[in-house]
Amino acid sequence: MSKNTDTRRDEIYRLILAEGSVRVNELAARMEVTTETIRKDLNAMEERGLIVKTHGGAEILNSYYQLPLDVKLNEHAYEKQLIAKAALSYIRDNSIIFLDPGSTTLYLSKYLRLKKGLTVVTNSLAIAEIISETQHDLIIAGGKLQKRGKSTIGTFATHIIDTIVFDTCFLGCDGFLNGPTTFSHEELEVKQHVLKRSETSILLCDSSKYQKHSTFTFAQCQEFDVMITDAISEKDAAVVKGIANIIVAE
Repeated sequence: MSKNTDTRRDEIYRLILAEGSVRVNELAARMEVTTETIRKDLNAMEERGLIVKTHGGAEILNSYYQLPLDVKLNEHAYEKQLIAKAALSYIRDNSIIFLDPGSTTLYLSKYLRLKKGLTVVTNSLAIAEIISETQHDLIIAGGKLQKRGKSTIGTFATHIIDTIVFDTCFLGCDGFLNGPTTFSHEELEVKQHVLKRSETSILLCDSSKYQKHSTFTFAQCQEFDVMITDAISEKDAAVVKGIANIIVAE
C-alpha cells in the first residue's frame, strides 16, 4: 500500500538528507509507487527549495544553503515550541527585546501576549506581523528585504539597531562551527550588531543543530549569557562550551 503524499515526501526528504542523493527508480520501489509519482514528488520538493533534481534522481542542496522560513517552521516544531515557552520567563514586563528572524523566535513572538508593555524590535517580517496585532510597541529594523528568510538586512537595518540598547536579545542559529553559525553573511552582520547592543544575550537552539554547521560563524559561545535548548548530551555540551547557563526546556 502506498503512503499518502505528505508522509511519502517527508520520508523521501529524510532519505536525501541521510544519503546525500537518491535515484528515482530506487525511490519508486522503496515507496511502492510509480516513477512518475516520484518525479512529481521531486518536482514539488525542488519548488520548495528543499532539493535539486539530477538526471535520474535528486540530491540535497549544498549544505551552505538557507532554507525558507516556512520550511524551517515545520522542522522540529514541538521542540521549538518548548524552547519558546521556556524563553518567555527571561522577558521582563516593560523591557526592550530583540527577536531575530529565526523559526524558534517566531514561536516565541506568539507567546508575547502574556507579557506587558514590551518594546519589540525585529528585522523579521513574520514576527513584525504577529507583534503588530498585540498591545506591544513594535520597531522594525528596516532595510533591504531578504526574501527567502523574510527578513531585512544591510546598513539601514544595522543603523536602526545601533541606536537602541536592548534589555534582552533572542537569537537563533543554523548550527555550530567554533561558535553559532548562519547561512547568510547579511544575517551575520545584523546578529553581531544586536549582540553589541544587548545587556543580556540568549541563544535559542534545538538539539538538531549541534552536529550541523553553516557558512558563517557570527559569535563565540561565551558571548551568550544563556542558551535554551530541548536536550543536550555530553558530546553536544562540548560544542557549546563557553555558554555559562544552559537551560533544557521540558
